[in-house]
Amino acid sequence: MRTFMNMATNQGDQGTDMGLIVCSGCNEVIDTLPTNGVKIIHGFCGKEECGGNTPDSR
Repeated sequence: MRTFMNMATNQGDQGTDMGLIVCSGCNEVIDTLPTNGVKIIHGFCGKEECGGNTPDSR
């Protein structure tokens, strides 16, 4: 994950990944993505204990 703030200028970086993809089963951050602000997207990581790849097994 990249830094959210440029410490020298105290301003946000334009190329910053502020979007997070978080697993609903284990709360692990799966990935980051560039957004215009902080966004949190929930999904499943694919681990067997988190329901695997099928959303019906929740």
